[in-house]
Amino acid sequence: MQNRRNFIRNAFFAGAACAGARPAAAAAQTPPAAPCAPCVSFGVLSDVHLNRKGDEDTLLKAFEYFRDNGADGVLIAGDIADTGLIEQMERTADCWWRTFPGGKAPDGRHVEQLFIYGNHEFHNWRRSSAAPAFLRANVLNFENNYAKVWERIFKEPFKPIWAKNVKGYTFIGAHWGNERHLDKFLQENADKLGLRNGKPFFYTQHPHPGNTVQGPWAWGNDGGVATRALDKFPNAVAFSGHSHYSITDDRCIWQGKFTSVGTGSLRYIFSQYWRDNGENHNGIAKQMRILPEGRGRQGMLVRVYGDKITFSRREFVYGESLGDDWVLPLDGTKPLAFEARSAKRIAPSFAPDAKVTVSRAMGKNRAGAATDQITVSFPAARPSATSRVHDYEVTALAYHEDVDYPVASKRVLSESYFLPASKETDKGHIVFAVSELKGVKSVRFAVRPLECFGHKGPEIYSEMFNV
Repeated sequence: MQNRRNFIRNAFFAGAACAGARPAAAAAQTPPAAPCAPCVSFGVLSDVHLNRKGDEDTLLKAFEYFRDNGADGVLIAGDIADTGLIEQMERTADCWWRTFPGGKAPDGRHVEQLFIYGNHEFHNWRRSSAAPAFLRANVLNFENNYAKVWERIFKEPFKPIWAKNVKGYTFIGAHWGNERHLDKFLQENADKLGLRNGKPFFYTQHPHPGNTVQGPWAWGNDGGVATRALDKFPNAVAFSGHSHYSITDDRCIWQGKFTSVGTGSLRYIFSQYWRDNGENHNGIAKQMRILPEGRGRQGMLVRVYGDKITFSRREFVYGESLGDDWVLPLDGTKPLAFEARSAKRIAPSFAPDAKVTVSRAMGKNRAGAATDQITVSFPAARPSATSRVHDYEVTALAYHEDVDYPVASKRVLSESYFLPASKETDKGHIVFAVSELKGVKSVRFAVRPLECFGHKGPEIYSEMFNV
């Protein structure tokens, strides 16, 4: 997040860097220069999951957006085909060549394809018993189909780990499973590719490097194999997908010994565990349905300047921004480290007149079983200067003598946390089974809003409710 002073400063240094001027001297002689054109720009997508014919429309829309906004390449961090069928990859290639005939944009610039396979291209569910002739004609992960199809439809050699140069910047991609060979590849090719010269280079694999994006608990991370390899290269910027975590969540960019970026999904958002309207998790009985995640289809446009990299997050259903650009300075500082950003966050809060209401009725839990339920409803909290609402903590409090005693507490995601701010919902709710309240006679409910790093705003309360 930039304040006005940092924005002006960054704009000046970007102009000076591209002009080759010394910033201090230029400031003494002339007004600040306007921001220059980026040194290189590229689109970023992941988890496209093409399945049925016609569902490539969003992919085509994303390619056209990148084309019309100056991209020199497009990176896809895996899971392009949903069920590993050859025709799903062929439709991807058709979208590419329709948008970039001959690999070029209408203004003649070359646009590089920077794609990798994810696990969905290699794991062909429900087809293991099919006849070899069917598999050979239809399935990527049969014999050498994945390599032969790649070379035929994308018109380039297939390499388990590839390296490409785009306008003087190195891009490296590791197809699914090959991240385990990354350290060897980097050590053998670092000098040839200029990876130790301090200039940023870009890497993509499908799973998140362990203990980077979202932290150590991130679903489906690689166990740290790429992290250990990239720790040796502070100028590395890694892009990964697989988790489908929404890029409205600022934990999708991480700075440590290198930089790691989560790429969201162009098909659907994974709405996290441990929330009553989030994904299923073993041992947690939930009352609410999962959020309609298919409404969130995300990507980003990355622009590299002499002194910084900007990440413009975009939603492709509504065609709108998903928030302020992430800005990564190239001066060795780490303003995007989790600790640094968390320390500056201000939690959302409710309006002074916000009220919590409670009702009881028979309903069905997520499993479809009839359940005696209590619904707690409240207006949406207002965003702060730094943060939108990510989720809410709702606690049932029983009154014992002179103490409010918590008997149950749950979290619920904001229904719009993964959408553009213009689509922010004006209300929220959560459902408790009466059985979760442990037999108490009466309760009141406390509701607190949270931003993505976990900072909690002030609570508001319902009236006492007789169970």
